Amino acid sequence: MKRAFKVTALLIVLIVVTATAVSAQNKGSLRLGLEFGDPIAVLIIRPAPFDIKIGYSFDANNPWLFLSGDYRIISGYQLIDFLHLFLGVGAYVQLPFDQMENFELGLRIPVGLQVFLIDNVVELFLEVAPTVGFLPSIQAFPRWQGYIGFTILVPKFWK
Repeated sequence: MKRAFKVTALLIVLIVVTATAVSAQNKGSLRLGLEFGDPIAVLIIRPAPFDIKIGYSFDANNPWLFLSGDYRIISGYQLIDFLHLFLGVGAYVQLPFDQMENFELGLRIPVGLQVFLIDNVVELFLEVAPTVGFLPSIQAFPRWQGYIGFTILVPKFWK
């Protein structure tokens, strides 16, 4: 379990550094946040228009790591005054720490509602993502991933 923690910590550091570099290169915005759902807790790193997520299942009997990378096709599309829509497409992998037969790899199609607060600094959102599994077998919609969470806009320290 200690090795899994070290690998997870290294992956988080690498993804944060990469996301910051991509955001600086594209001169886009960078958001950091948390979401809760399936899996239990997920760290969000969002250098626009990408959405990178690192999650962990706290199930004592079957712990696993979740990674996903999405491209936001639509983000912040205004439906009404304060309510916005987002839509993306991406991939996910579920890496179990104990039993490799629970390994999953597939596509996801996240769609959700967002509310921006405090001059767009804080975002609250609700997301549902149907999946298409490729490994261990090809399955259309083997499960739905769902989240509720928030992000905070990171101020730009670069030009």
